[in-house]
Amino acid sequence: MHYLNYAFFLLLWGWILSGGYVRYVVPLIGSVFTTLESLEESGQIFHRVLAFLVKIVLTVAQAYVLGIWSAYCVLRTMVFLLEPGTNGWLYYISAFIICEGILGIVAKREPYRGLLSVFHSAMAMGFFVIFALNPYFLASVYPWLPPLMKFPIG
Repeated sequence: MHYLNYAFFLLLWGWILSGGYVRYVVPLIGSVFTTLESLEESGQIFHRVLAFLVKIVLTVAQAYVLGIWSAYCVLRTMVFLLEPGTNGWLYYISAFIICEGILGIVAKREPYRGLLSVFHSAMAMGFFVIFALNPYFLASVYPWLPPLMKFPIG
């Protein structure tokens, strides 16, 4: 029952994330990318550089936001592993599959507009492994998340 509680709520929050992100954030980012592409087509070097810099900022911001999901999955797994009688391999593998699956759903629904339009999804997927292997890095990137989940790191 403990595992079902763990997996059910991880899937529920993942479903909410994927639906909300795709419904509200992806169209907003898409309209910004459309504006930036029209700015690049003007041909002026200043406009092209400005558009590229804004795309980089958007990519970093999206990677940070989607990385919260990876951090949440790792922290939730660590919280549940504090309970006696839990097996780490089952929880980590389940969290990995659910986390990557949800991020894959988000990535599949985003339109491809060059490398910078998909780089944030790849980074967020890689964050799960990085955070699972080094939770102190998680605490440095998202210092507000472990106290929010009542799991002290460090």
